[in-house]
Amino acid sequence: MKKRTKKKTRDSNLAQKHRDLLKFAAMMQDSHANYVILGVENQMEVHYAMPVRNMVYDALQYDKQVAMIAADNRRNKRFSSGTMRNNGEFLSGFLRTDKILPVITLTLYFGTEPWDGPLSLREMYDINDSKLLDFVPDYRVQLIQPMTLSEDDFEKFHTSLREVLQTIKYSVDAQKLTEYITQNERMHRLDLSAANVINTVAGIGLEIRQDRGKVDMCKAIEDLKAESREEGRAEGREEGHTKGRAETIEQTVAMLRNMKIPKETILSELQKTFSISEKEANRIYNTK
Repeated sequence: MKKRTKKKTRDSNLAQKHRDLLKFAAMMQDSHANYVILGVENQMEVHYAMPVRNMVYDALQYDKQVAMIAADNRRNKRFSSGTMRNNGEFLSGFLRTDKILPVITLTLYFGTEPWDGPLSLREMYDINDSKLLDFVPDYRVQLIQPMTLSEDDFEKFHTSLREVLQTIKYSVDAQKLTEYITQNERMHRLDLSAANVINTVAGIGLEIRQDRGKVDMCKAIEDLKAESREEGRAEGREEGHTKGRAETIEQTVAMLRNMKIPKETILSELQKTFSISEKEANRIYNTK
């Protein structure tokens, strides 16, 4: 039984590696902390089977918790200390008093097009019989979609993720996007990773120059304006621009890979954002 439990834990660990982010979190309510396991899935494109995908991740995490608790019970010989009430506890390794942590998975959608995929398991069924559906469990996707967030919603984010999400929302309006970046004080000292995400998903095409891991997006916008007005660039400056563009593409690939975005999505984003061919996008991806 011990070997079977260990194998199950290894399988669960292997599956969980495909998650974009998984961590413990404490949620405060009325000065009381509730501990949960928080998972985050980053999506550049709509995933039309997201309810099933997230449900599998959550189920594997629950399975992992049960396996770890059972292994701990057997390792500490709790079944021989008088705590076992019945054979069911011995067979499962899980005591009636044992508890697991809730698992919450958030789907963070970076696309500018509206999410038109299902947000619940029931939306994926080809069944309309309400009586039958009463016996079928449901699973809902907790979706964060920048295009539908209000200004009050953005204020709830305290990290640079706020600027990333707001930039995505305003990216469909060039004037509003420019105003937002140039008039936002937080944009003067933005994290490099956030600046690269903004540059990619919003398709701005800025040359990112960092100072101690921070980027002044306002200055980057002004530099872009100045370059667009300048005529007759010298050949050496053009080469410098090309080099800077290549570095930006490389940084973008590295950032998206760290976020565990699928290869096909990364190649698609590179072609769309930097106007390069599929062959060139593949070459850049495979050199990193």
